[in-house]
Amino acid sequence: MRSLLKTIGLAFEDALAPAQRHALILSIVGAAAVFALLLLGVNWGVSWARVSEHWWFRWPLEVLGNLAVLGLAWLIFPAVATTILSLFLEPVLRRLESQHYPTLPPSFGMSFGASLVSGLRLLGLTLALNLLALPIYLLIPAINLFLFYLLNGYLLGREYFDLVALRRLDGVAAGALWRERRGRWLLAGTAIAALLSLPVVNLAAPLVAAALMLHLVTEAAGFAGAERRPGR
Repeated sequence: MRSLLKTIGLAFEDALAPAQRHALILSIVGAAAVFALLLLGVNWGVSWARVSEHWWFRWPLEVLGNLAVLGLAWLIFPAVATTILSLFLEPVLRRLESQHYPTLPPSFGMSFGASLVSGLRLLGLTLALNLLALPIYLLIPAINLFLFYLLNGYLLGREYFDLVALRRLDGVAAGALWRERRGRWLLAGTAIAALLSLPVVNLAAPLVAAALMLHLVTEAAGFAGAERRPGR
């Protein structure tokens, strides 16, 4: 069994390979568009409040609104990036399987609708649970970071696990595999949350996360015929 750090290094190689460039660009552009719309929405809300004649009140409100957008962006970026990536993840996973596990039988994949529902569920849960935890994030130092990575590590670990595992396993078998190695999936999810919270690195992190989980799930499930090409 490869160490998690070694597998993360391999996942970075996979994500930054020329073959994944199109998916990487789409993921970055999609996430940027979402947050640009969020920022425009805040500015529109400030204008709608009809305080433009009171500049002394308007500019603090704009500053606070923009800071709130930045904070919200940091909280939900992992879920937004994952949701966007999930819409075109299947071709990426098939290319990686073909490259690393050429003897693996074809998967039955996940439909566009199932991927969309899964991504939106993650987005909703991430937003709701992080908003509930917001008082702790703001008021309790040290514990706030621990809680943030634990909470989002679980959510992201489960989401990426499902996106990969349900391509080849039914729900019962996937659930059993999750319970069997729950600690490893949580650790992987926490690593994904950490990558997605780092500036610049987070742009490639969704693809890194998908490649990481593909390797971990393929190894853990022992899929018939999954023989890794030597030297990797």
